[in-house]
Amino acid sequence: MADNAIPDTTPRESLADPAPGLTGRIGVVGGIESLTLDGRRLWFGFDFTSDQVLSPLIDDARTMARYAARHMRQRTGAHDESYWARLAQAAVENSDLVRYDEQRTFTTQSLEAGDAGPAHGHLLYLLDAATENAAGGDPVHNGTGSQEPATRSGLRPDQVTPDDEDGELGTTPARTTVGNWSLLFAPYARSAQTA
Repeated sequence: MADNAIPDTTPRESLADPAPGLTGRIGVVGGIESLTLDGRRLWFGFDFTSDQVLSPLIDDARTMARYAARHMRQRTGAHDESYWARLAQAAVENSDLVRYDEQRTFTTQSLEAGDAGPAHGHLLYLLDAATENAAGGDPVHNGTGSQEPATRSGLRPDQVTPDDEDGELGTTPARTTVGNWSLLFAPYARSAQTA
């Protein structure tokens, strides 16, 4: 069985509990995307209309399907886990966000070095899609936010923001990451702090 195939057994403990949805992002129409971090496949829900992440990063296809069945919709309405499982499986080979797999493949080492290579543009795009305005002024991005502790550099992952002018990372604490997205962004935040 392929590493990313949906097993017939009970999935191992996942990165995210599929029960709670992200506040303000429940019942939104979206699809399933995936990326690879340090060789580990991670799935997430994505709203292509508003460029918004709809779920935490989830490391098990079956758990992603369960999350989507509970908290996401398609244009045709709600669907069961088997429907979403097919979309999760398709997200391993294909992406509607990027053309090449290298653009959605990350390593902690390269992120900490500040070099995401061909995935750099996608990283910044995902950073924006997985954050919210902490002040509540952005009605689209009103999820729960991250409560992650400070990183080794002292810069909290939820304080890393794309600068509006040049797309580079800034440190204005006006936006917070949703769910567990700091797993992807914390190493990059550390590189931005030391650069």
